[in-house]
Amino acid sequence: MITPGIFHKIKIIVIGFLFGAILLIAMSVIQKIIVGHTPLLHKECIILVLFGGVSGSLITHYLFKIKTLNKALQQRVNTLESVLPICSYCKKIRKPKTDWKNPNSWQPLESYITDRTASQFTHGICPNCMEKLHGKKYSIKPEPTYPEPN
Repeated sequence: MITPGIFHKIKIIVIGFLFGAILLIAMSVIQKIIVGHTPLLHKECIILVLFGGVSGSLITHYLFKIKTLNKALQQRVNTLESVLPICSYCKKIRKPKTDWKNPNSWQPLESYITDRTASQFTHGICPNCMEKLHGKKYSIKPEPTYPEPN
Protein backbone atom coordinates (compact mmCIF):
# COMPACT_ATOMS: atom_id res chain seq x y z
CA MET A 1 0.00 0.00 0.00
CA ILE A 2 1.29 3.45 -0.90
CA THR A 3 1.44 5.81 2.07
CA PRO A 4 0.69 9.53 1.64
CA GLY A 5 4.38 10.39 2.13
CA ILE A 6 5.52 8.03 -0.64
CA PHE A 7 2.72 9.22 -2.92
CA HIS A 8 3.79 12.83 -2.36
CA LYS A 9 7.41 11.98 -3.16
CA ILE A 10 6.43 10.11 -6.35
CA LYS A 11 4.25 13.05 -7.39
CA ILE A 12 7.15 15.47 -6.90
CA ILE A 13 9.53 13.27 -8.93
CA VAL A 14 6.99 12.92 -11.78
CA ILE A 15 6.43 16.69 -11.83
CA GLY A 16 10.21 17.16 -11.89
CA PHE A 17 10.51 14.69 -14.76
CA LEU A 18 7.87 16.54 -16.81
CA PHE A 19 9.27 19.96 -15.97
CA GLY A 20 12.83 18.91 -16.86
CA ALA A 21 11.72 17.33 -20.15
CA ILE A 22 9.65 20.37 -21.19
CA LEU A 23 12.41 22.78 -20.22
CA LEU A 24 15.10 20.89 -22.16
CA ILE A 25 12.89 20.57 -25.26
CA ALA A 26 11.99 24.27 -25.12
CA MET A 27 15.65 25.26 -24.79
CA SER A 28 16.60 22.97 -27.72
CA VAL A 29 13.85 24.38 -29.93
CA ILE A 30 14.95 27.93 -29.16
CA GLN A 31 18.57 27.02 -29.87
CA LYS A 32 17.68 25.34 -33.21
CA ILE A 33 15.56 28.33 -34.28
CA ILE A 34 18.35 30.79 -33.44
CA VAL A 35 20.93 28.75 -35.35
CA GLY A 36 18.53 28.33 -38.27
CA HIS A 37 17.97 24.55 -38.27
CA THR A 38 14.68 22.70 -38.34
CA PRO A 39 13.32 22.71 -34.79
CA LEU A 40 13.36 18.99 -33.79
CA LEU A 41 13.29 15.53 -35.23
CA HIS A 42 11.35 12.68 -33.60
CA LYS A 43 14.52 10.88 -32.40
CA GLU A 44 15.93 14.03 -30.86
CA CYS A 45 12.69 14.58 -28.98
CA ILE A 46 12.83 11.17 -27.29
CA ILE A 47 16.42 11.71 -26.18
CA LEU A 48 15.64 15.20 -24.87
CA VAL A 49 12.60 13.94 -22.97
CA LEU A 50 14.67 11.19 -21.33
CA PHE A 51 17.65 13.37 -20.41
CA GLY A 52 15.53 16.34 -19.38
CA GLY A 53 13.16 14.15 -17.44
CA VAL A 54 15.87 12.29 -15.57
CA SER A 55 17.69 15.55 -14.81
CA GLY A 56 14.49 17.18 -13.59
CA SER A 57 13.66 14.13 -11.44
CA LEU A 58 17.10 14.14 -9.83
CA ILE A 59 16.96 17.86 -9.15
CA THR A 60 13.50 17.66 -7.55
CA HIS A 61 14.53 14.57 -5.54
CA TYR A 62 17.51 16.39 -4.06
CA LEU A 63 15.54 19.60 -3.48
CA PHE A 64 12.92 17.54 -1.63
CA LYS A 65 15.69 15.85 0.39
CA ILE A 66 17.28 19.21 1.25
CA LYS A 67 13.90 20.60 2.34
CA THR A 68 13.30 17.58 4.58
CA LEU A 69 16.77 17.79 6.15
CA ASN A 70 16.42 21.55 6.69
CA LYS A 71 13.12 21.00 8.49
CA ALA A 72 14.69 18.35 10.74
CA LEU A 73 17.68 20.59 11.41
CA GLN A 74 15.44 23.53 12.29
CA GLN A 75 13.49 21.38 14.75
CA ARG A 76 16.73 20.25 16.35
CA VAL A 77 18.05 23.82 16.59
CA ASN A 78 14.74 24.99 18.08
CA THR A 79 14.95 22.23 20.68
CA LEU A 80 18.48 23.21 21.64
CA GLU A 81 17.98 26.98 21.51
CA SER A 82 14.75 27.24 23.48
CA VAL A 83 14.70 28.69 26.99
CA LEU A 84 15.09 25.79 29.42
CA PRO A 85 13.38 25.95 32.82
CA ILE A 86 16.08 24.69 35.19
CA CYS A 87 16.02 24.24 38.96
CA SER A 88 18.50 26.65 40.50
CA TYR A 89 19.33 24.16 43.25
CA CYS A 90 19.58 20.64 41.75
CA LYS A 91 19.95 21.71 38.06
CA LYS A 92 17.13 19.42 36.85
CA ILE A 93 15.30 20.60 33.73
CA ARG A 94 11.52 20.70 33.46
CA LYS A 95 10.19 18.80 30.45
CA PRO A 96 8.46 21.06 27.90
CA LYS A 97 4.75 21.76 28.46
CA THR A 98 4.51 20.02 31.83
CA ASP A 99 3.32 21.17 35.25
CA TRP A 100 6.18 22.53 37.34
CA LYS A 101 4.59 21.15 40.52
CA ASN A 102 4.72 17.54 39.30
CA PRO A 103 7.98 15.86 40.42
CA ASN A 104 7.93 13.62 37.31
CA SER A 105 8.14 16.72 35.12
CA TRP A 106 11.77 17.27 36.07
CA GLN A 107 14.71 15.30 34.74
CA PRO A 108 18.48 15.55 35.24
CA LEU A 109 20.32 17.88 32.87
CA GLU A 110 22.41 15.04 31.47
CA SER A 111 19.43 12.87 30.50
CA TYR A 112 17.57 15.85 29.01
CA ILE A 113 20.47 16.66 26.68
CA THR A 114 21.29 13.00 25.88
CA ASP A 115 17.65 12.34 24.92
CA ARG A 116 17.64 15.23 22.44
CA THR A 117 21.16 15.20 20.98
CA ALA A 118 23.97 12.81 20.15
CA SER A 119 25.98 14.13 23.12
CA GLN A 120 27.24 11.81 25.83
CA PHE A 121 28.41 12.81 29.30
CA THR A 122 31.32 11.84 31.46
CA HIS A 123 31.76 13.21 34.95
CA GLY A 124 34.69 14.68 36.75
CA ILE A 125 35.23 17.34 39.36
CA CYS A 126 36.61 20.81 38.80
CA PRO A 127 39.45 22.16 40.97
CA ASN A 128 37.20 24.65 42.83
CA CYS A 129 34.67 21.97 43.82
CA MET A 130 37.50 19.57 44.76
CA GLU A 131 38.84 22.16 47.18
CA LYS A 132 35.35 22.94 48.58
CA LEU A 133 34.54 19.26 49.14
CA HIS A 134 37.93 17.94 50.30
CA GLY A 135 39.78 21.00 51.53
CA LYS A 136 43.37 21.94 50.78
CA LYS A 137 44.52 18.30 51.00
CA TYR A 138 43.21 17.48 47.51
CA SER A 139 43.51 20.95 46.10
CA ILE A 140 44.68 20.94 42.49
CA LYS A 141 46.96 23.80 41.65
CA PRO A 142 47.70 24.59 38.02
CA GLU A 143 51.22 23.81 36.84
CA PRO A 144 53.35 26.94 36.63
CA THR A 145 54.20 27.99 33.13
CA TYR A 146 57.62 29.19 32.23
CA PRO A 147 58.50 31.29 29.20
CA GLU A 148 60.39 29.45 26.49
CA PRO A 149 64.03 30.45 26.08
CA ASN A 150 64.77 32.27 22.86
